[in-house]
Amino acid sequence: MNSLKLSFFAAILLFAFACEKEELPSNDQSQVTESRLKSYQSGINNGFFWSLWKSDGSTGTCNYQNGPGGNYSVYWSGFTGNFTCGKGYTTGSPTYRIGYNLGAYTNTGGGTFGWYGWTRNPYYEYYVNETWGTSSPHTGTYLGTLQSDGGGYNVYTRWVSGTNIDGGYGFRQIYSSRNWKIQTGKNYVITFANHYNKWKSLGYTLGQMNIPAIMVTESWGTNVSGYSNCTIWAN
Repeated sequence: MNSLKLSFFAAILLFAFACEKEELPSNDQSQVTESRLKSYQSGINNGFFWSLWKSDGSTGTCNYQNGPGGNYSVYWSGFTGNFTCGKGYTTGSPTYRIGYNLGAYTNTGGGTFGWYGWTRNPYYEYYVNETWGTSSPHTGTYLGTLQSDGGGYNVYTRWVSGTNIDGGYGFRQIYSSRNWKIQTGKNYVITFANHYNKWKSLGYTLGQMNIPAIMVTESWGTNVSGYSNCTIWAN
């Protein structure tokens, strides 16, 4: 939700022209350390799509690691900039039910943890925010409330005058944010259809979803630190 950030899915396309992209082998479960990190990396691990993006000019430590199954972890320290990372699927879908357990989470900066993706025609960047750092992602125009999977959510939208996924001008963000942050170490479900249909009922229908969607850990700020360890599964 950082208005200054270039979204990492937009970066997939733009960095393909701007810099070399390093792909790790699909079965690689080693750490992606600072010395190997480039602007964008992605692959398939244990049947899950994964990705790691870091904004140009960012500094500090950002250490991502794929674990068994749908598990991943990321540690960052003294980090200045914006990064996004996580595991999910090669395409989004309005019918996904994502089970997850956030085993550990700390974040001294802005950012969020939740379900995340993009659509085309029209261009949307969407989030289901389950928890977040010290800066709340609750910004934009408030649209109403939603009950889903035992929790209450507030719905927001805003227009972003930035680069969309195909390098063009402008896109809309829409997101559901929990009223209260989730607890670590517990199993949860995101029934994405509930959010998709609520947004549609408010006049914001997502477009084509043939774009990766992930359980994202995102952080931004100056000299921020944190740790996230998450496992997802199809429900």
